Amino acid sequence: MKIWKRCAGLVLALACCLGLLSGCGQEAAEGMKLSVCVGSAPQELDPIYATDPVDQTILMHLYENLMRTAVDVSGGTTASSGVAKSVQQEENTDGTVTCTFKLRGTKWSDGQAVTASDFVYAWQRLADPANDSPYASLLSVVVGYDTVRSTGDVTALKVSAKNDSTLVVELNGKYDWFLTVVCTAPATLPVRQDVIENWQTKTAEASDQAEEEPAEPWWEDLSGLVTNGPYQVSGETGEALTLTAAQTYSGTQSGPSELTFRYADTPEEAQSLYENKEVDFVAQVTDDQLTKLVEEESPSLIQELGVYTIFFNCQQDQLADPQVRGALALSLD
Repeated sequence: MKIWKRCAGLVLALACCLGLLSGCGQEAAEGMKLSVCVGSAPQELDPIYATDPVDQTILMHLYENLMRTAVDVSGGTTASSGVAKSVQQEENTDGTVTCTFKLRGTKWSDGQAVTASDFVYAWQRLADPANDSPYASLLSVVVGYDTVRSTGDVTALKVSAKNDSTLVVELNGKYDWFLTVVCTAPATLPVRQDVIENWQTKTAEASDQAEEEPAEPWWEDLSGLVTNGPYQVSGETGEALTLTAAQTYSGTQSGPSELTFRYADTPEEAQSLYENKEVDFVAQVTDDQLTKLVEEESPSLIQELGVYTIFFNCQQDQLADPQVRGALALSLD
């Protein structure tokens, strides 16, 4: 039950994100405000480290990737244009595939242009073993990834900026899911090199002074966060994070003009916010609510691809026989 509940929360959080960002050719709803509760306060807003669905949902509202996830007529997901206005994939004679992304003219929230180099830096940073990102393997299909992981030389990764508006990625094979999975993932979002490097400089200076406390993460000052998505931070308290439609965003903006993420550490707290009409949507479901929904057969279930790993202790006598392990694996299917 608890596992089902957690999955439901994940699906709802991501559905909320996709629903708000799905382009329908309209501008942000003038004066419309939406308050949602998808979980507790964000713990990690560095794209290469964010693992919690709540953090990832916030990130996907603040940043925009090469591609965007859209729902097709059959109810499945597909990739649509994000920062990239087009992509051309060419199969090479050696089996590799060259993907050329043409970027549309987009800007960061401080007015600076988003360039192909921003993606090169972000992807190199993700692949760098020194950063120890749990999502580094997303780029394992990119030529040079193994070299980066073994040597630490991020320039070996075959991701390059032909010019400011052209990003070239060389894959080690043909992968139909590259655009829908890798190019829409929170971990591959663009980040500004100057922002990260300025933070690194301040961190180094602080470490030289023994009495200084360790520097906060580079994204800690949410009010000054430089982003390229449909929303930017306009306010933050201990109870909520408020986003407003970014004036620098040039894509289709079909969500509310103001979006507030209210924090709740438990499903009960989230339900209280909803019952008190402080939020319009909650992603957390209490055990009682979930039981009732399941009994009424009213949940709308969304299929998700998941991978489970089972480790067998082969030193145990009863598991030494591979046929026994095979039978056990089948029984757990």
